[in-house]
Amino acid sequence: MTPDSLSPRDLRRSLGAVYACIFANGLGMGLSLPLFSLLLERNGVSATLIGANVMTGAVAMIIVTPFIPALAARFGTVRFLVACYAIAAACLIGFRAADSLLLWFVFRFVLNAALQGLFVASEVWINQIAPERMRGRLIAIYTAIFSAGFALGPGIIQLLGTQGWAPFIAGSVTMMAALIPLIVVARRLVPVIEHAKAGAMFGFVFSSPSAAGAALCYGAVEACAGAFLAIYAVRQGIAETQSTLLIGALGLGNMLLVPFIGWLADKTDRRHVLIGCGIACIAAAAFLPMIRAIGPWELGIVLLWGGVISAIYAVWLAHLGARFRGGELAAANSAFAIIYATGTMVGPSLGGLAMDLWNPHGLVVVLALIPAVFVMVTAWRAATFRTPAGS
Repeated sequence: MTPDSLSPRDLRRSLGAVYACIFANGLGMGLSLPLFSLLLERNGVSATLIGANVMTGAVAMIIVTPFIPALAARFGTVRFLVACYAIAAACLIGFRAADSLLLWFVFRFVLNAALQGLFVASEVWINQIAPERMRGRLIAIYTAIFSAGFALGPGIIQLLGTQGWAPFIAGSVTMMAALIPLIVVARRLVPVIEHAKAGAMFGFVFSSPSAAGAALCYGAVEACAGAFLAIYAVRQGIAETQSTLLIGALGLGNMLLVPFIGWLADKTDRRHVLIGCGIACIAAAAFLPMIRAIGPWELGIVLLWGGVISAIYAVWLAHLGARFRGGELAAANSAFAIIYATGTMVGPSLGGLAMDLWNPHGLVVVLALIPAVFVMVTAWRAATFRTPAGS
């Protein structure tokens, strides 16, 4: 399926379904990261073990991603997506039902594997159907809707708290509701995901190292902040329910600022935009030790932070869609997802260990160091290669 083969009406229907898909992925991540971490913290689990639990989810994403194109091609994209929705919703309920740390690790693994299926399939989907003249805008909306789902997760915690079954049931029901556009209006419009060879996935790293660095930075900072920002605030003396407002601001920033940053990247060298985003990430992390209460200024800084973090991802996702097609696109998206998943493993692991070594400000060091390395690599590539296409 290509953009030219879709009527305007079918394009809108297909976009509605793919946007619902990435919304469900964002909801699963935005709810599970702070909720699971706060529950583990309340049960006396160390920050290092909490980081290991998040890392288990990242390991799942890395393991399953190479098989996602093949599974979607074999069973059909629609059946594959329905299974991912159902498994993710069931895992949210299962986590609450379990009373064993070992089972929490198992459910985290399975949940993130299912969410990764939604993530990779929706990335290939949006890149296949987006017309070139609208690619940047449509992918910016895609990223913003992911962020809306990510922001809704902490919103559910704000409304229902962290006690009892309510937040888990609400998350599960909302996720299954996001399946409706796929089943009702768009199941005949879902594009076929072509099989991608593992060699092509790994070759992507060498053909586009800046994109690989963007995926790694985005995954590491997003997952680390999502897992530990609320805990950091609690250790700074802020109430637990208030602390989750920071996660909501992070997701809201992703939703509000990415379209503007994506427009800016269309007007100039995207690497310069990415360097600016990386520097803003460093500055926002340095601000964290000054947070003593949750007010407009604190939420505003975190909102800006969320926007620049997500822009790093959105700018390069649009680049992949413009550069690759067919099986190469599936391979590039899968490689991007694997590197992103590696970041989600590295970031929380380093963040949890750093918090145990320097409580709580070790987190700040990690959240500033990761984008600092990304800025240096991207600046070197921008100075070495004059044209963005060679990045």
